[in-house]
Amino acid sequence: MAVITVADVIEHAERFENLLEEYYRKLAVEATRDGVRMLADYMARHRQRIAEALGKVPPEAYRRICAIPLRYEPQAADCRCFEGVDLPPDASAADVLDVAVKFDECLINLYRQVLRQEVDEHVAELFQDLISCEQRDEIELKKIKAMDYF
Repeated sequence: MAVITVADVIEHAERFENLLEEYYRKLAVEATRDGVRMLADYMARHRQRIAEALGKVPPEAYRRICAIPLRYEPQAADCRCFEGVDLPPDASAADVLDVAVKFDECLINLYRQVLRQEVDEHVAELFQDLISCEQRDEIELKKIKAMDYF
């Protein structure tokens, strides 16, 4: 059995965030609607929720937390989250927002899987912070969609 650490999960989530950034940058270039281009560009620049949560942890504590092994490897948020997501250049802002919420849900699911196992209290706090960041993002996206700003 391979040993997976908190650092492995965080690195995987960061790779997923990078895929999201790339996805939104590409969409911003290809979109035919100005509002969609603006929204995609905004999302490409503001997808780094992990950094926000990790910034709250002192560096020494972060190094210690990252080295903690996990009992079970969580089902990773990865390219499967992108399956069936093929927004055409003329997609609406609502379509983009729906996809963004789906991506947030993928990361929330990853973090909740870590919390389903017995973990150190500092690990639990970190992953709860990550979940909170994604949930705040999800709420903001739903508000933007409800306002029909784009």
